[in-house]
Amino acid sequence: MIPALIFYLIKRFKKNNFLYNRIAIIKKLVLRLKLMLFLLVATNFYAINDSHKSNVITYNVVKNNTIIGTIKINKQTFKDSITYTLESNIEARYILKFKITGEEKSIYKDDILMYSSVFRTVNNKLKTNHSISLNNGRYKLQSSKEIRILDFDSITHNLITMYFKEPIGLQNIFCDNLSQMVPVKAIRDGIYRVEFSKDKYNIFHYENGECFKIEAFSPLFDVTLIPV
Repeated sequence: MIPALIFYLIKRFKKNNFLYNRIAIIKKLVLRLKLMLFLLVATNFYAINDSHKSNVITYNVVKNNTIIGTIKINKQTFKDSITYTLESNIEARYILKFKITGEEKSIYKDDILMYSSVFRTVNNKLKTNHSISLNNGRYKLQSSKEIRILDFDSITHNLITMYFKEPIGLQNIFCDNLSQMVPVKAIRDGIYRVEFSKDKYNIFHYENGECFKIEAFSPLFDVTLIPV
């Protein structure tokens, strides 16, 4: 009787030990799977964040030492494309009161401008609303008034890029509002003058390649843009 009981206990122990080992193996597999999933998610997360970067600059618009508005520019980089968005809100008085709001967007792919748009109102009345897009190697301007082809092969820099990078070596730059190239003149190291017309121009100031001040001159009033 006793030997039979011992034999039974040995079989029961082996069976329980086998189940225990199988459960332990399954637990290890589950832990490994969780670890692999975590590493996969983490790798994708950092890969996405490395390729998708955002840089936001806000400028105060100053007139006679008083802030009269802001300009906010967002630069988003994703792989081989860059998107710039600009929002402006300015209130000024020159005999009459002016409230100027604007939205601009520029999309680059492989350093070539693919699309840009300008929307601007003055005292809640539409002032500018047009866009350009690159189709079959030609730029097409589209607005409520007209559709026409612009005589440019490719545009590599427009005005909004000057807020982020010093235009070293550039002699002309595309002005989206005018839909034309405008001259860029280097006054001295780190200072550039961009002329829109005879009496309307901006002066950009750079230090270590970054823009730290913009002076805007026009017949109506002069303002200075200072990054916040």
